[in-house]
Amino acid sequence: MLFSERNGHVAPLKALAPDEITLSLRNSLWNEISEWVKSKPIKELCTVLWKEYYKKPIDRIPYRYHDPMEGFSTAWEEVRDKFYKYDWHAVYDFLEFLIQTDRYIDLERRIDRVLKRELAAYRIVNKQFVQITDQLELDSLAESMTVANKFKPVSDHIESSLKHLSSRENPDYRNSIKESISAVEAMAKIISNNSKASLDDALKMVESNHGLHGGLRKAYTALYGYTSDSDGIRHALMTEPNLSQADAKYFLITCSSFVNYLKSLAK
Repeated sequence: MLFSERNGHVAPLKALAPDEITLSLRNSLWNEISEWVKSKPIKELCTVLWKEYYKKPIDRIPYRYHDPMEGFSTAWEEVRDKFYKYDWHAVYDFLEFLIQTDRYIDLERRIDRVLKRELAAYRIVNKQFVQITDQLELDSLAESMTVANKFKPVSDHIESSLKHLSSRENPDYRNSIKESISAVEAMAKIISNNSKASLDDALKMVESNHGLHGGLRKAYTALYGYTSDSDGIRHALMTEPNLSQADAKYFLITCSSFVNYLKSLAK
């Protein structure tokens, strides 16, 4: 917070709505792209954009043949024009494509820093924009996907849940919840060293071998113990017609936290 905000001379910046991108945020995001692109081969980047993002003929990329040094600056101007005309969700689509195309994490860090500073409703987790603004939630989610190789099935489930939840065009809350629960099951089975165990049996082994408190085991079994039986809680939940983003977010964050807790017991 700057001097004027601290002393009440200007109104402090307020958090943005999920579907809101101010001109200040858009400008800041573009400035980071502009700085980042200076270290990239512009011809290669434009070719990737035309081929894989815009899905237009690459032999129609605007190019000034008389200017071999700055020939692709015309194409980049078109990229800029599109960026400033995008609806809010298309801005995030474009940025997500660039971040996932980048072989390094420099752009990801730049963009995430801007999102925090401008109080945007999204943050970047695993190269995806996620509408989760609480830092503890973000840290828990990121930790659950940063695991040793033996825990890869767990992180795969968390990542899949995140993709289902964060899809702006077609969010799938039901399968997001399913993947979150599957992450807990996978972690419990790995720690119990029994791939065929039910969640309850796996947690009993964790209780016996790693000190999981009995009361916690019962609570977690009640919360996550969605049996495969057709009359079980899982079946009832997954056939619920009105699952919401709040439901999916709750399960993703809660399950990722429990995954991290189980992992800590196994150390």
